[in-house]
Amino acid sequence: MIELNERQREDLTEQFAELVVDQMDIKALMIYAQEQLIDYYNNCSLEELKEEVDNYDDELYNELVDNVNIEDDNERRQHLEEIKYDREVN
Repeated sequence: MIELNERQREDLTEQFAELVVDQMDIKALMIYAQEQLIDYYNNCSLEELKEEVDNYDDELYNELVDNVNIEDDNERRQHLEEIKYDREVN
């Protein structure tokens, strides 16, 4: 294998990522972005996560805490859709 310096390695990585992304449709891009965000937020402490959520919307954390405490999956999904709708409208 040919040795690459740091800049060449970064360029190769950037070019490969561009090729991969160019072949992805919007749904695949959305799934990838969501997976990366989930991974990032799962690595935060609960305090850091709350701060991230509060920076996004200062009322959202409490709504999401309420939502994750709903036992019924269908009710929880419906409540999440309502939370999303409220943010789209406002």
